[in-house]
Amino acid sequence: MKRSMQQGFTLIELMIVVAIVGILAAIALPAYQDYTVRAKVSEVLAKGAEAKTSIAEFYSSQGHLPTSLASAGVSATAYGLTGTPDWDSDGLLTLKTTGDTSKFPGAAAGKTFVMSVQSTTNGVLVWKCKPGGTAALPIKYLPASCR
Repeated sequence: MKRSMQQGFTLIELMIVVAIVGILAAIALPAYQDYTVRAKVSEVLAKGAEAKTSIAEFYSSQGHLPTSLASAGVSATAYGLTGTPDWDSDGLLTLKTTGDTSKFPGAAAGKTFVMSVQSTTNGVLVWKCKPGGTAALPIKYLPASCR
């Protein structure tokens, strides 16, 4: 009796599968790494939202922008791992990631981006987010709301 059934995969078929998996990994891993960096930077942006709220409340009650974060009631120590925000009275809130590479990958560690007050019409502050400062965060790592 002759047996003509195939018993397994050929070497070529296995090599094709390995090549496809390699190509997918080469594309997916960098995209995933960028995504995780943006997620960490979004945490910094969320901390900045606390400061934005305090600044907006100060502006609403006083009619002008605060001269410092402390005058707006923002406690810099509440920002913990994401670093201390910086504020100037021209309407520029600078947020900085920590230099700790275990929390932020090298390309995003110790980098800054800014939230700027674009206008103050009708008592409402309009904010814009962008890279900035002396060590600007690369644009690809900014959250979607900042690009």
